[in-house]
Amino acid sequence: MTAYTVIKSFNNNVVLAKDEKTKEEAVLVGRGIGFNVRPGDKVDETKIEKVFYFFDRDQFRQYETVVSRIDKRVIGVAEEIIAMACREFKTPLNEHIHVALADHINFTLERLAGGLEINNPFLDEIKVLYPEDYELACKAAMLIQERFGVEIPDGEKGFIAMHIHSAKSNREISKTVKYASMINKMIEIIEEELGEKIERDGINYARLLVHLRFTLERIDKDIPIKNPLLANIKKEFRGSYDIAKKLGNFIYNRMGKKVPEDELGYLALHIHRISLSLSGEQL
Repeated sequence: MTAYTVIKSFNNNVVLAKDEKTKEEAVLVGRGIGFNVRPGDKVDETKIEKVFYFFDRDQFRQYETVVSRIDKRVIGVAEEIIAMACREFKTPLNEHIHVALADHINFTLERLAGGLEINNPFLDEIKVLYPEDYELACKAAMLIQERFGVEIPDGEKGFIAMHIHSAKSNREISKTVKYASMINKMIEIIEEELGEKIERDGINYARLLVHLRFTLERIDKDIPIKNPLLANIKKEFRGSYDIAKKLGNFIYNRMGKKVPEDELGYLALHIHRISLSLSGEQL
């Protein structure tokens, strides 16, 4: 088993250590692994549950900066959350989350201490689009509340979920935020055109959100899609197709990519289903 030497203890369950063989730094997570240890101590290898190496040296330099300027307890709880995510999802996370999540939690605690309201305009979308990530974010919030004695609002849970999803999907947080923002606006456009609010707990709303997300991903990656019903959709659901074209214009303005008619046809189908549900009918 690999031997490690303690560089810094963040809390009872997290330490920054050096691999004695490779001389590389690693974050070690395990129950009691950081209890009563000092720099230079040997790590009790039987307590190691999760090891995170920094293969990107730029990321590690950013991590060192974060470690040097914020409360070590924040670093510790962030690492426990990351380990929990890796364990539950059984997948590695982009190592940037070690910097981003700790920094975000620290900023959140500062805002809460200052009595500033945390508003998340994408919360409804996040809950539907990333349910597993949001569920884990709720567990993360409980851990933060337990360690710092503060109540974490639902909006903040949504932001934590976005960080987790971005790291899990190996996508920059800015892109996850952009997608959520665009989907939020597209829902507003549909509601404005239909003249009615969409029920957020309905199955059709959930289907629409998921479809909008995959639409944006396909357009972003230039993945074509074929719609054999396009001619009929344009003829039979003209109103819904006109709304879909407005969504297409919005996407073009935000992404600089034209939305193919096949995509617009599928958007029109979802919009038509929503309009029927608002009138009490079913497709």
